[in-house]
Amino acid sequence: MASRGRRGGASAREDETRCDEQAEQQAPAPQGPVLPPPPPVDYGVFMQGLVQAMQTQAHTQAALQAQLEAQHAQAPALDHGGPPIMDRFKRMTPPSFKGESDPLMAESWLRETEKIFRDIRCPDEDKVTLATYMLQRMYGGPPYYVHALRMEQ
Repeated sequence: MASRGRRGGASAREDETRCDEQAEQQAPAPQGPVLPPPPPVDYGVFMQGLVQAMQTQAHTQAALQAQLEAQHAQAPALDHGGPPIMDRFKRMTPPSFKGESDPLMAESWLRETEKIFRDIRCPDEDKVTLATYMLQRMYGGPPYYVHALRMEQ
């Protein structure tokens, strides 16, 4: 035993060389030119720009809100010049409710009728009148809703 070292036969110097090689392999070398750090940020200018953007957004939102309110104010005036609500409702060929006892049929009729109300932009005060129009007479008797009211009493 002429030399006292590690059992594997590798010296300490070889271990250091291996560690250096592994470190070089793990950290990739930067490719291309190295960019300089970004310039310092002037927070005063940044905040002014942010405030200006918020003010612009507030003005835009206010203008859109005013435009929307003006359209709603004109809607009743346009309604009087156009066809009556009943004519618009009939043109949509609403489904008739024939007094079926199946709740799914009643729910389907209600969904279809509500869809038409949305499409023609029916005011709430006219919905009952239009829906009542679609309730057909059951078995030659009074309309279904009258029959249903009697059954509840």
